[in-house]
Amino acid sequence: MRKIKTAEAALIAVRADGLALRDVPEEMKTAEVCLAAVREYGPALQFVPGTAKTPEICLEAVKQDGRALKFVPERLKTPAVCIEAVQRRGLSLLDVPVPMRSEEMCLVAVRQHAGAMQYVPVRHRDAVRSSLATEAATGAEPEAGEEEADGPRP
Repeated sequence: MRKIKTAEAALIAVRADGLALRDVPEEMKTAEVCLAAVREYGPALQFVPGTAKTPEICLEAVKQDGRALKFVPERLKTPAVCIEAVQRRGLSLLDVPVPMRSEEMCLVAVRQHAGAMQYVPVRHRDAVRSSLATEAATGAEPEAGEEEADGPRP
């Protein structure tokens, strides 16, 4: 484990590799350092102290990588944060609270990754399948921003 000794070194480290946040001493995990870390690597959110997990930091984390949704506290899992996550990674639907899984959100998730269908609540499955079948039959393109994101970070 690396020892980071100054706030400046912490900021430089997380800008280069967001996972370096795990090596930053708690007292140096400022809002600026945490935000820089999740902008570089969304799942670094797991190393952001609970009190530092703000709506802004959580949104930035899922914008960078939908996998970060699993580290967002339940109280901060808003529809905006959740839809942002599933647009980037359809399988993040698993980490969306079930009552928040709207038909639209489920459709976005399944368009992004077909495997997300397993996390679509039963009440939406027929509508999602129907929408996908209609799109396939008409050759309709998904709306902007719903294209498949790059694969997971190595």
